[in-house]
Amino acid sequence: MKKSDELKQAISGKKLEVENLQQKMRIEDALKAAEELKKLNAECKIALALEESEFENFSKQEKTCATNSTATDAVKLRNRAFNKLVLNPLRTFPEPLTDEEKHAYFNVSGSPGQPGQIESINTKGGYLLPQEQMAQLQEFRKDFVALKDYVNVVSTNYTSGRWATYTQQDLEFQSFAEMTDIPESDVTFAEATYTISDMGLILPISNQLIADADIDIISFMGRQLAEGAVKTENKAILTPLEKLITGDTATSIPEATTITSYKSLNTALWKTLDGVYYNSAKIFTNQDGFLWLANLDDAQNKPLFVPDVTEPNKYRYRGKEIVVLPNTTLPNKTISSKSYAPFFVGDMRSYLTFFERQGMELATSSELFFKKYGYALRAVIRFGVVVTDSNAMTALKVEV
Repeated sequence: MKKSDELKQAISGKKLEVENLQQKMRIEDALKAAEELKKLNAECKIALALEESEFENFSKQEKTCATNSTATDAVKLRNRAFNKLVLNPLRTFPEPLTDEEKHAYFNVSGSPGQPGQIESINTKGGYLLPQEQMAQLQEFRKDFVALKDYVNVVSTNYTSGRWATYTQQDLEFQSFAEMTDIPESDVTFAEATYTISDMGLILPISNQLIADADIDIISFMGRQLAEGAVKTENKAILTPLEKLITGDTATSIPEATTITSYKSLNTALWKTLDGVYYNSAKIFTNQDGFLWLANLDDAQNKPLFVPDVTEPNKYRYRGKEIVVLPNTTLPNKTISSKSYAPFFVGDMRSYLTFFERQGMELATSSELFFKKYGYALRAVIRFGVVVTDSNAMTALKVEV
């Protein structure tokens, strides 16, 4: 076995050790183990460099460079073809697709450039993002707190449907005598219905900008598209959650409990929330709620939550990750003339299911901005959000 492979195994084991120590609130031991983890990572990088130097020769390096260059050119051709198709379905400006671009985008196996293939995609209403450009969009999404990353995501080919949901079962195995019938029981099923909604926005693009056929439109407009998609998805996910704060008489949801100390948060984690959700539970709050937590100390005047030693940008309370949303995304709630910061505690992946229909779809028009000498880029996402296990989350609020 290579030295690097041995070190990778050691790194996996050490990372698990750090996580276990942190879960048990043995912070000093976790920090020591984290230092050992850093050393193992450094040793692994050295081992990889030595192995590469020992086994690679110039011809292999030359071959690798040629392969990478070819791959880069293919991506560039694919992006260029995509931009031409989206920004000008009639292919009269800036210029028609070249044979190489047709091969790169449509993966044509026979004679290149069959117009029917191009038209057939256009008549379906737009162009789904190619894999490389969708990856770029996903990278832009990382700049924002996306609640979609914390819920159960299901791809669907239907605009509506039913989904089996979890219900608490009271099953126990029972004893039976030799050669007698095994006791029977039953399981209770439940289901939720979902409906896909179409959400979209339009962005203006000047003709001067798209005149350069090499431009990657997703790189240029990707941040705006990603931010808009994340905001839209977050709003849909937060809608049922916010009812847990204010209460909802129509569905018999009581108003959230007001907390004044960390002990109430402990109660939510260890008592209110069913134990089946504890291991995967997280705490979701806004900036004001996070500040309230940050100012809390225990009996020894020590902060109640600490940075994650494996991911310094994350914080944990009693080993549970704290997800902080901007106040603009998750605003405080006004109840009886008082302002409250919300806390959602539990397993979001069990609580909500996000039904997604295809990926992002793009289409354009030159008519909307005809007077402005530009194109309108239309982006559409299709999804639906359903509460699939109402017992998986509980809500609290603190006056701020």
